[in-house]
Amino acid sequence: DDLGMLTPDYNRKVIEKAIELSIRAMHGQKPDEMEVEALLEFANKTMSKFPFMLPKHLALYMRMTSIIEGIYKTHKLDFKFVKVLKKILEEENLIKEAYIEELKYSFNRFAKSIDATITIAPELKKFIDENRSLQLYAKPKNNVLLSGSILSSAIFIGSAFLYSTNETASITGMISSLVMMGIFVIFRKR
Repeated sequence: DDLGMLTPDYNRKVIEKAIELSIRAMHGQKPDEMEVEALLEFANKTMSKFPFMLPKHLALYMRMTSIIEGIYKTHKLDFKFVKVLKKILEEENLIKEAYIEELKYSFNRFAKSIDATITIAPELKKFIDENRSLQLYAKPKNNVLLSGSILSSAIFIGSAFLYSTNETASITGMISSLVMMGIFVIFRKR
């Protein structure tokens, strides 16, 4: 309704039922064949006043396809509606138009995002400049713990690899890495 694809005098219950059957089919639950046939019969009876605003030829093709599908089903022959519809849409050049519309829509979204980026850039620059001045006045932090953690973890990992070949050196390396980490923690507190 919000997309503008329905005429004002549509029967909402029929549309809701069709959508419900489609969703059930997508989730692996086969809709009752009688429900589908009843819905198709009702849609065929009212195709000239069918609430979807479809291209005139497409509505006609869909109606004929459903009739042909019924005939094929009666005679137990394989008939694939989607393949036939795809071929018809290609012959009518409707797929090309759909691709063009999708490209236009994507380009418009891209242009709007570029515009939004250009609009927000001065505010972002102002924010960064304000934070930079705050960082300049802030007391510099001592990163002793970070460098100590990196060195200590490198020694510990190296000792773990060394464990299979030289157990004594490996245990010594692990203990020294823990002692080293303790020393860096003590220096950080000062």
